[in-house]
This record gives sequence, structure tokens and C-alpha cells, in this order.
Amino acid sequence: MNPPLSLTGNYQLVVLGQEGNPKITEYTIRLIASVQRAFDNLGVNQKKFLINFKSNDENTDIDRRMPTVAVFFGLVPSPVLSNTDSKRLKTLLDDGILIIPIVENITNFSTMVTPEVAALNGCSLADCGNDFERLAARILEGFGLLREKRRLFISYRRVESSGVATQLYEALDAAGFDVFLDTQGVIRPGEPFQEILWHRLADTDVAVVLDTPNFLASRWTEEELARANTSNIQLLQILWPGQTEGATAAFSMFHPLSNSDFVGSNTLGLSAQLKDLEVSKIVDAVEGLRARAFGARHAFLVREFAIEARSEGMQVLTTLERNLILAASNGSRTLVMPAIGIPDAERYEWLGRLYQRDLDNGSNYAQPPILLYDQTGIRSRWLQHLEWLNDNIACARSLSITDAKKWLSKIKGPSAT
Repeated sequence: MNPPLSLTGNYQLVVLGQEGNPKITEYTIRLIASVQRAFDNLGVNQKKFLINFKSNDENTDIDRRMPTVAVFFGLVPSPVLSNTDSKRLKTLLDDGILIIPIVENITNFSTMVTPEVAALNGCSLADCGNDFERLAARILEGFGLLREKRRLFISYRRVESSGVATQLYEALDAAGFDVFLDTQGVIRPGEPFQEILWHRLADTDVAVVLDTPNFLASRWTEEELARANTSNIQLLQILWPGQTEGATAAFSMFHPLSNSDFVGSNTLGLSAQLKDLEVSKIVDAVEGLRARAFGARHAFLVREFAIEARSEGMQVLTTLERNLILAASNGSRTLVMPAIGIPDAERYEWLGRLYQRDLDNGSNYAQPPILLYDQTGIRSRWLQHLEWLNDNIACARSLSITDAKKWLSKIKGPSAT
């Protein structure tokens, strides 16, 4: 049996723009470095990352079977593409590949890109991050290495940092994050606040902790940190002036503030505000931490599942999309997708598409694909919903990491002789 296509191949980044423009080369080099850092944080082999940005190189064709994302740098009015890049652009558009247009000033967008690209949603260089962290994250989403839902959780003490919390909520929301802040999050009357808070924390990419002088004096903030540690969630701790790095969380990165980072002399309370430049730095830091956070939770699921699988005499192979192929001793295979956060309908659909793609390319699987997840913090009502889906949907099923050993013992093949 031929190996599934998802076990081979590379991720392709195609860079397009005005032929011979030196700024495109400069920006591409910086973008490559940012994507490579994100690959490192995720634990993805950099040899799987191919760059295609030489507009006159006809020998670097796009492999239409591989995960591909394109960036179009619109840096001059009415840009003219090389013949090679024009052909590449047509291929990308025909295949529905993600193309991200980047311009210096979004108000001039339509004049800075080609007519074919003008119909796409673009962004300015300022929105890409100081070192292209935000653009790199969007590229990884296009590769399928990061989920497109960008969940964020802000933990803070109201009496000390509600002003800055609201300020960061607005900035992160504008940057495309789905931010949970207890004063802004939508919780319907009669619903259990704390249970929903833990549920949202379980589905977050990064937790931003506003570490003010009396932050840990609150019972809830202590519990939030403990829950984050239990769920392997990465924290960005914003240290107020005078606060020091501590062992409050096992997975923290620290962002210290000084008095000069605030507007005026007030650093606490509703009226305290950070300067715009500092807010921008925090948004970039969140984006940079997101890949590391996702990689850590993915590694935990894969490690725990692989330990149990190998104890049952099975092999675990990693695909290009960082899914798993479980190989039993009798040769049968099962596709397993580690799901970071809370499994939902979009995950089922994405898994189904990957599964069908492998079938179309000649792969055989012993059973429908598996959505593997960590149930820590997920509401009991949602867990019951997943059980109902398993009983009523035949195309895929979910499996919590805590139930993996029992499931593996049931499906393993006969022992090798």
C-alpha cells in the first residue's frame, strides 16, 4: 500500500509582487525568518518549508497537491508581474489557494495590487507585526498548522487593571482574536459563570495575565492559573512596575512594564491606560506566543497517545498536517487528528476532508477517523454532546485522551509472530 500523501511533501509559500522590487526581497527574508521561528515553536521540521519568491525562476513550479499559501506585496501603483508570477497567480486563483495581499497603506489598496487580487481582503504592513509575527501566524493558519479560530483569555483583577484589560481587549479584538474578558464575554442569564469560564479557558490559544501588585490575592485568579497549568496553556504575563517573574505558572513568558509605558502617572484602576506603542508590542507578543502554545498542547496530546499506542504494540506516524496515522500490527491503519481545544463541527468537517483526500489517493483505513482531544475543563454538557455525536454520526468519532488506552486495547490487531 502506498503511503498517504499526507506523510510526504512540503509546505509552500509563494511570494508575488512587482518584478525586481528590492523591498519585496527584504520583506520576504524577514517573513521567512518569522515563519521559521513559528515552525520551531510548533515543532515542525523546517526542511518541510519551501519558499518560492523569485519571480523569474521558472524551475520552481507550485506542487498543486501540497499545502500552499501566497503573499502578494503591493508596494507600487499598478504593479506588473513577471510572466512566471502571472502564471503562478492564475494557478493559485484557479485552485482557491489563500492569497494574502499586503500594502503599505490600506486606503490605496485597489491601486497597489493587480485587478485579480483587488477582490481579496488585504492588510497593511503595520498590521503584519513588527517582525511579521501576525502575517506568519496567518500563513500557518493557511497551512492548517494553526486553527483559524483565534481564542484568547484575559485574566486580571478588576479593581487594579480593568482599564488596561478593556484596552487590550479592544486591541486584540481588532487584531482578529476572539477574546474572553468577563466584563465583555457573552454569558447568558442563568448559566454557570465559573463553569463557562473554565470551558472558555480550555479552548483558548493563549492566556494573557495582567500581573498587578495584588493579582494573586483573588481566589479566582489563583484558580485560573492552576487551570492553565493543568491544561498546558501558555501564559503571557504582563508584569506591572515592581512585579517580578515568579513561579506562578509553569508555561509563562513575561512582558515587564515600566511607569513610562503608561499614559500619565496612573498605573492602576479604571483610568490607567497603556501607550499605543506598548499595546502594539503586547499584541505582537501574543501572536508570537500562539504557535508555541499550540505546539505545546499538540505535543502533549501526541506524546500521551503515542505512549498508550506503543504499549499496545502499534506504531504512530505523523502526517504533514501534524495528524497521526495509527498502524496496527496486522497492517490496518487509522487516521487520528489531535484537536487543540474543544472539538466542534468545523474540526469534524476538516478531518473528513483530509480523510477523503487520502482515500481518493489510494489509502485504506480500517475505520472512520478519530478526533483526539483533552477533556480537561470542558463542560459536562459539551462532553455529553460529543458522546451523542459518536452514537449518531458514522463518518468520524471523538476520543478523549483519558479514554485512549481503553479504545486502543479494543481496536489493536493480533500480535505479531
